[in-house]
Amino acid sequence: MTLLATREFLLIMGLGLIVAGLTTYIITWMLVAVHLRDHHPGEHAAMSGFLFTPHALGWYLGGRYRALRDRSLNALAVLGSIGAWAIIAGALITIASKLLGYTGGSA
Repeated sequence: MTLLATREFLLIMGLGLIVAGLTTYIITWMLVAVHLRDHHPGEHAAMSGFLFTPHALGWYLGGRYRALRDRSLNALAVLGSIGAWAIIAGALITIASKLLGYTGGSA
């Protein structure tokens, strides 16, 4: 019984992290994209303008926005970075929940 409850808790927590992370990531991406367009056109061109490219996600996860030394951008991009890490953590927790189900954590 406790294994089932643990599995369900992990599933709900993982999905919640994914939703919260996606919300944060999408909202801050719009703000960061406008800031990059206005203040750092070279970096904006390198990002290719789409938020779900591997380059854009890696840009957030790796904290490469810090290299631009723009305090306003850092304030926005840190939130997007937290959102990107929440997506990754939520996906890993959801996968762990699924693996727990394979080991007997289901009804």
